[in-house]
Amino acid sequence: MNKSELIAEIQKNLGDSSKAEAEKALSAVLASVKTAVKKAAKEVKLRDKDSKDAVAIQLVGFGTFSVGKRSARTGINPLTKEPLKIKASKNVKFKAGAGLKEVL
Repeated sequence: MNKSELIAEIQKNLGDSSKAEAEKALSAVLASVKTAVKKAAKEVKLRDKDSKDAVAIQLVGFGTFSVGKRSARTGINPLTKEPLKIKASKNVKFKAGAGLKEVL
């Protein structure tokens, strides 16, 4: 499913709405997720009980978005086979909730 198909599905679920309203709703949700993840990346206060990740958004029945940290490490250039340094970074993780897992 791509973004336009998702917008059509949202429009169908909302019932009496236009495509523009459905797109606006999706954009608002995505912007809120981005803001929460960015905030969690800066303020590592809330922790996932199963890991050391900072929890950004927890949607009961759907899943949890969290920010993880990758430490600096040494990698290998596949072309030259020479070692190279990879910087430390942060990444976004998603862990599916029980409600989402049941659907599968």
